[in-house]
Amino acid sequence: MIWKTNTHKFSATICQRTGKNCPALARMARALANSVGKAGPTTTAGFGIEGSCDLTHCTSGCTARFRSGPEETRVFCDADSDVAIDHLDSYADLMFGTDSRPIPAGTLSRPPCAMLEVLALSGNTRAQAEYRPSA
Repeated sequence: MIWKTNTHKFSATICQRTGKNCPALARMARALANSVGKAGPTTTAGFGIEGSCDLTHCTSGCTARFRSGPEETRVFCDADSDVAIDHLDSYADLMFGTDSRPIPAGTLSRPPCAMLEVLALSGNTRAQAEYRPSA
């Protein structure tokens, strides 16, 4: 599923457990992307966060892992905790990207049950934001 807001483009896979889009995943990714976007003018160019959280409103009770920066946010549902986030990103490149590279077999023994990618739309990136300190 793909949709846009005024500031971001969202691309999500279908949950492999439920066979539907996951509203909890969409809400979490939107909140994360908006938070990182708002922090952008006060952070350095390399700012980003990684972590995990429980999607308490997910009917399957997933734990989501995420990586978020000013221009891209990705969330991976029910991904193995021992898999490097870079491997998850490479897998997401295969699913969402047009300029992906192959990944070795066995990199992911079990792919995430759902993924969501959020891209900042042109004009909404940290590089183009102007910092205006309050007086």
